[in-house]
Amino acid sequence: MMGLMSLCVLVYCACIIFYTLKFKSFKENGISKKTETTTFSIVIPFRNEEQCLPQLFKSIEQLKYPPNMFEIILVDDHSGDSSRSLCENWKIENDGLNISVLDNKNLAKSPKKSAVLTALLKIKHKYVITTDADCLLPENWLLHFDSFIRKNRSDLIAGPVKMIEGSNFWNKFQVLDLMSLQVIGLGSFKTSSALFCNAANLCYKTQTLKDIQPFQSHKSIVSGDDVFNLEVFQKNKKKVDAIVLREATVWTKAEKNLRDLTQQRMRWASKAKFYKNSWLKALGLIVLMTNLCLVLSLVMAVFFEGFDHFWWLWLFKLGTDFYTLYTGHLFFKDHLCLRDYFMMLLIYPFVSSYFGLMALKGDFMWKGRHYKV
Repeated sequence: MMGLMSLCVLVYCACIIFYTLKFKSFKENGISKKTETTTFSIVIPFRNEEQCLPQLFKSIEQLKYPPNMFEIILVDDHSGDSSRSLCENWKIENDGLNISVLDNKNLAKSPKKSAVLTALLKIKHKYVITTDADCLLPENWLLHFDSFIRKNRSDLIAGPVKMIEGSNFWNKFQVLDLMSLQVIGLGSFKTSSALFCNAANLCYKTQTLKDIQPFQSHKSIVSGDDVFNLEVFQKNKKKVDAIVLREATVWTKAEKNLRDLTQQRMRWASKAKFYKNSWLKALGLIVLMTNLCLVLSLVMAVFFEGFDHFWWLWLFKLGTDFYTLYTGHLFFKDHLCLRDYFMMLLIYPFVSSYFGLMALKGDFMWKGRHYKV
């Protein structure tokens, strides 16, 4: 038993260190001094986001990019609050911006996928960037994507996402958890097979999106527009890249409490069985098994003899995770203290195991709707 646990932890450590090193190999480049040439359609689905939209609007107004070279398409997913009126009023107040407010046409089982498909019927610019209504955009966001596109001519570009920091325990957990996911996910773009990305900062070439129609292969799956589109782009031999720049990082809002966080992770986990990437499935299983092994090792050490060296498993796992988080810290410049890091590292195996077991239920709540997978 101890041998199998040790093997699982060692394989986990090797994989995580590999992708962390790949992330570190990215080199930051500044904004090109040439005149902007890329036009963008920014697609933002929203549902009951009246608390978040004003901050999002302010960040869009501060974007340093010619207003005639981008449009904002806001897609209303049947909001029951004042979100729609906020969008309509913002459109009137900013007639210098090209703003459209659309109704979600229910073109897919996933409201978010349907929103993007709805926007595609109207999009007229060369590139599409998706983000979320609870996000904040950096002022040089489009300038960095423009420079990157002119240099690389990519079909899909994944950008970094950072959690907005707060003071409560679960916020800090999400800050570090998302940071580790970003390091691994973006690092995988330096390999022959990128693993996953985040739709809160994801750019597509419009013509490629229309040609290969990636949503058609997963319209019936509730979650995962980002990872499944990435799979389709790679299957069709399209050029996928990651822009790893601190100034191109989108900030997103954390879930408020453990209940909402659990529902979010259950939604994320619901798409795992539909992955076409076998290695992504295997890596997800390795992560889950490693965390379960650590929890089990503590139980075995209490009730059985021969598990007195279990702490080696924890030492290797915690050391690996700290290396990944510290790499993320150097890039994202979070403001958490060392005590927060060690607290999260210690409780993560238990929380991750809890999320993994809860995901077996096969149903979850998302934005006031119940889904069964």
